[in-house]
Parts: sequence; C-alpha cells; structure tokens
Amino acid sequence: MADPTHKTHQEELLDHNYDGIQEYDNPTPGWWHLIFWGTIIWGVLYFVVVQMTALVPNQHERFEAVRTAAIEKQFAALMTIDDDLEKVLTVMGDENWLIQGKSVFAGACTLCHGQNGEGLIGPNLTDEYFKNATNLIGMIDVVTNGAANGAMPANKNLLTDNEIALVVGYVASLRGQNLEGPRGAEGEEIPPFPEPITADDGG
Repeated sequence: MADPTHKTHQEELLDHNYDGIQEYDNPTPGWWHLIFWGTIIWGVLYFVVVQMTALVPNQHERFEAVRTAAIEKQFAALMTIDDDLEKVLTVMGDENWLIQGKSVFAGACTLCHGQNGEGLIGPNLTDEYFKNATNLIGMIDVVTNGAANGAMPANKNLLTDNEIALVVGYVASLRGQNLEGPRGAEGEEIPPFPEPITADDGG
C-alpha cells in the first residue's frame, strides 16, 4: 500500500527541477499577506499624515501667527503715523504706549541705563542733561544708529521703527525725575520737549 503522505507530497511538488532541487507549490500563509498589505496601508497613511502635518501649522507656528497678528493690531495706530516725531509725541501722550515703551526699554536698555533710567554704564536718562542729543529727533537717531563711537550701540537691526518710537517716548517721559545714579550730570541741559499728543488732540 502506498504511503498517502508521500503521494500528497508528490502532488504538491512543482514540475521544474533545479540541480536536483524541487520545491513545493505551497501558497504564502495568510498572515504574511496581512503583514504585507498592512505595511503598504500603514505607509500610505503615514505619508498622508506627514503631508497633512506639513500643511497644517503646528502649535509653535500657530502661536507665532497669533503673536504676529496681535503685534500688528497693537501697533496699528502707530503704523498709520509716518512722521517720526509725531509718532514719539503720540507715545508720550498715551499711558498704554508708555507701558509698552517701558517693556522695550527693559529688554534693550537697562543693562547700560539701569532699571529706571538712573544710569549705569550709560548716562542717567532722568535728569535734564543730555550727551548725544538735543531734541527728540536726535534721540531717535541715537537709538537707531548709536552714538559715541559705538558706546551707545545701534538698534536699527534689533528694534522696529515702532519699538524705537516706543522706547524714545518712554525715555523722554523719564526726564525731570532726577533719580540718583552712579554717574553725575553729563552733557548739557537742552530745551524742553514738545507737548505730547493726546487722544483729546485728535491724535
């Protein structure tokens, strides 16, 4: 009696023969197909998700977009003013702008001029004496382009025009406080600044 197992194997063997080697005609297991197609589907889904992620702003990008919009809205009123002097006078006449100017001052100026403008490495900004400027236009130029051969650094690449107007307006508002600092009076007394532009002036 023939071995049924041997008969089954004979029926499953393929006809071709390679150097005495034969192979069975067994189909690929179903689990292998599942893994194969699952990998393809996963790859497609991964590609779609990555592309969608590239198209949809991430949390940091959304934050920056909101921050930029807020800054544009915040500075909208100043951005409509072309004249630099008028812009500074407008800052001087608005308490909210002065608060913003104080914030810019804290980030860019306190290292040299002290927390309240009383002077440290740089001169006292609260008295009536000025070294490098004789008026507000001169102050704008000093903040923008620097002075004293670099002792006062230029800020034109660090601050926007609006931020320069804010900090100049704030510094101008410190005049007359006469806070005590480590440096004595420097420079010369200059004429009073023009009157600030307030909301009541239609500015």
